[in-house]
Amino acid sequence: MAADDADMREPIDFRHPALTRIYFVCFAFFWVGSLVAIGMKSPSDALAPLLMAALGVAFLLRIWSIRFVADESGLLVRNFFRTWRLRWDEVEDFRLGRGMMDMPFMRVVHVLLRNGEVLTLDITAAHWLFAFGGRARQEQVLKRLREWLPRDD
Repeated sequence: MAADDADMREPIDFRHPALTRIYFVCFAFFWVGSLVAIGMKSPSDALAPLLMAALGVAFLLRIWSIRFVADESGLLVRNFFRTWRLRWDEVEDFRLGRGMMDMPFMRVVHVLLRNGEVLTLDITAAHWLFAFGGRARQEQVLKRLREWLPRDD
């Protein structure tokens, strides 16, 4: 008896590794602490360091939240500037391609939509270096994502 495809697929929650997230928290404390200390030395000039601290925290929080989730309900893509919630019938395929600003050695996963648009999974840009498994890891992620695509039977 063959197993149902839905039973074999495992949800994917792809995000920064735990050590990277710990680094973000430590850097945020350092960043905000440094700017607050600068602002306290010169109270008359405190506005600029406090604004920079707030902006830094906002950027770090957004970087912290970058991820993608693939499950029964569809694909959640949370990139740096925007978040998308896609149904599986909107997704045509996934491709590996060049990263942002055509940086050397950077590859990212692109989501090809049925309406012709292409979305980049920003979180995948940081995970393809040799330390993260290289080409084998890329292929594994693509295979797992493609398992969620609807079959055209």
